[in-house]
Amino acid sequence: MDISADVIILGGGIAGASAAFFLAPHASVVLLEAEEQFGQHSSGRSAAQFTVGITAPAMRRLAAASRAFLAQPPAGFAASPLLHRRGSLTFGRAGDEARLDALARRIREAGAQAKRLDMAGTLARFPLLLAASAAAGAVEEPDAMEIEVDALLQGYLRGARAHGARCLGAQRVLGLHHEAQGWEVRTQAAAFRAPRIVNAAGAWVDEVAALAGVRPIGIQPYRRTAFTFAPTPGLDHTIWPHVADIGGRWYVQPDAGQMMGSLADATPCLPCDAMPEEFDIALAIDRIGADTRLQIGRPIHRWAGLRSFVRDRDPVAGKATDAPGFFWLAGQGGCGVLTSPALGEAAAALVLGHAWPEALRAAGLVPASLAPSRLA
Repeated sequence: MDISADVIILGGGIAGASAAFFLAPHASVVLLEAEEQFGQHSSGRSAAQFTVGITAPAMRRLAAASRAFLAQPPAGFAASPLLHRRGSLTFGRAGDEARLDALARRIREAGAQAKRLDMAGTLARFPLLLAASAAAGAVEEPDAMEIEVDALLQGYLRGARAHGARCLGAQRVLGLHHEAQGWEVRTQAAAFRAPRIVNAAGAWVDEVAALAGVRPIGIQPYRRTAFTFAPTPGLDHTIWPHVADIGGRWYVQPDAGQMMGSLADATPCLPCDAMPEEFDIALAIDRIGADTRLQIGRPIHRWAGLRSFVRDRDPVAGKATDAPGFFWLAGQGGCGVLTSPALGEAAAALVLGHAWPEALRAAGLVPASLAPSRLA
């Protein structure tokens, strides 16, 4: 079976789905996902926090430019709100004052509110934190939100299909090459042809590029392990924010009637179906216990996901310099969910050759901010 389209997108996570959503009104689109389930890997295992306190500059601007879509998506996009107010609290020990001040500046530069709290204010916001751990105070981002990840992903897929996109699972790529009319993608089920192809395969983007004979961008996946545990009896954990150490040693947050915890680890690994490491969970429990009065018993659920970066930690979106009609959409570094509206719109403009979106320009982003050529 041969299927032709204007654009083929490889990868059905949040990046590929958002690109399909913004492309489908203007072009015929085929979205191919290797797994049976869309968003099975990184997208489905995200902590789902919206924040603009991101260090990488283009990523931070993409987050700021995505807030309006997430707060008020198009009519019919989702049956319920995509965002729920949670807030975030990033604390520091003695000596961490400069790092906390820099975080507050980043949040404010992205157009959001940042409150610089002293130790007393920090403990008032999260009373289970030990005083010594909060000696430098904290930065509170009141407008940090929880994102309904599945509703967002399904909204993208539903919107793309409504404009004629074919979103197909269980389509692992076996061959990929360029011919006179454009690109041919072979899976076990069919051959797909299009003049333009978008590589949105997450941790596997360099492997896809190798199949196409395209130079890699140097993607590096990192494993992050998380777990849930029962909340402390007698306390209303639902009012607590996302709480993190400025040093990136751990975080916790309320999660669907339970608490989620993580070592906030970033362990280099190969592209894979990431599995949780018991050592990482034990170390996270130990660190959280050293800084708080949280009572963590046996974890209820454990999982791991991948966060993929290129060397400058900003995402990549744009045309490959060494292959006609080959576009990159990669390197979201754990921020793919919260930046997906702006990055999906950017990818669509670049693939179609349309004018650069004004919302991205207003956020201080230009195509060169994301271009793969910057990594050469």
